[in-house]
Amino acid sequence: MMDKLRRDSYGVGIALGILLPAILFGILYGIYALILNGNPQMLVRNPKLTKDLIPKFILLALIPNIFTLRYYLLNLKFDKTGRGILAVSFAWAIVFLAAQFLL
Repeated sequence: MMDKLRRDSYGVGIALGILLPAILFGILYGIYALILNGNPQMLVRNPKLTKDLIPKFILLALIPNIFTLRYYLLNLKFDKTGRGILAVSFAWAIVFLAAQFLL
């Protein structure tokens, strides 16, 4: 598994750029759901709360990409993998903007 991550290819960068933020988004949303499970009346009183938090979760999910991009570009010198991560990060940013302004 680690050998596949140590290749300089666009595919590895795209896979990492999609999977790491998706995992963090799932964790953040899961924690949020557990908190609401303790007090579901919070959502009934303020339905805008979920609508406001989803874009913030998307933006927070980009944090692993920053560190992964830095690791692949500076430590390993894998330019293609770094470009893949960067391209997916821009796509996540567009999703954030769409969620922020269209929802």
